Amino acid sequence: MIKRPLAYSLILLSGISFSLHSQQLSVNNILVAQRAQSENSVSLPTNSPILKMASEQGSKEDKASLRSLLSQFSTLKGTFSQTIVDMQGEELQSASGELFLQKPQKLRWSVQAPDESLIIADGKSVYNLDPFLEQVTIVDQAAFTQSNPLMLLISDEQQQWDQVSVVKQENTYTIVSLTDNSPINKLILRFDAQNKLTSLVSYDRQQQANLLDFSDVVLNQHVSNDDFRFSTNEGWIIDDQREQPQSK
Repeated sequence: MIKRPLAYSLILLSGISFSLHSQQLSVNNILVAQRAQSENSVSLPTNSPILKMASEQGSKEDKASLRSLLSQFSTLKGTFSQTIVDMQGEELQSASGELFLQKPQKLRWSVQAPDESLIIADGKSVYNLDPFLEQVTIVDQAAFTQSNPLMLLISDEQQQWDQVSVVKQENTYTIVSLTDNSPINKLILRFDAQNKLTSLVSYDRQQQANLLDFSDVVLNQHVSNDDFRFSTNEGWIIDDQREQPQSK
């Protein structure tokens, strides 16, 4: 299996779950299990309109809860440790580094070990820098992040929220993509008692898991705009894949 650069995997965020061999439940089944368990509850068919209505209402409430939680910060700074595993649970890669987020649409993902790499998203373009190869790849941010539930962390656009369903269990939110073209099928966010993001797990279509543990997280602290500016040394290879305006 080809190993993708770790920094590049932030936006694509591949993954399965912590329980790699467990049965994967649908969103409706999870919601039914959460809200229908009661000693006095009446057993209903899983396709019951009543349960479907309860599921949809529950998802709306959970989505509103997560949206409110994410709206409480405009910037996020922290360190991370990252592990990518395949569907058999075998580790493919690991790394550590720093993460900066600034709403709207700005991101800096710096891998410091074992190999340096960097992703910068400035709201218009995404720059993937590889110091070892002395190369930078540039793509349009809009196309790169389309239908990607990870963008909920740095964007509050209604279109992004309309493309997902959300299930809450205590301080954990499971986000499921409702689109067929999303690079991520499922995203799990965990928060501590102070509502700081502590971990993230994502699922991709290749059934790889991207597990991220965060530490030293600081919210709403000033982040310099320079952190989201792209620059390289002379002699670097620049692979600009952005859509170019057509000449008249």
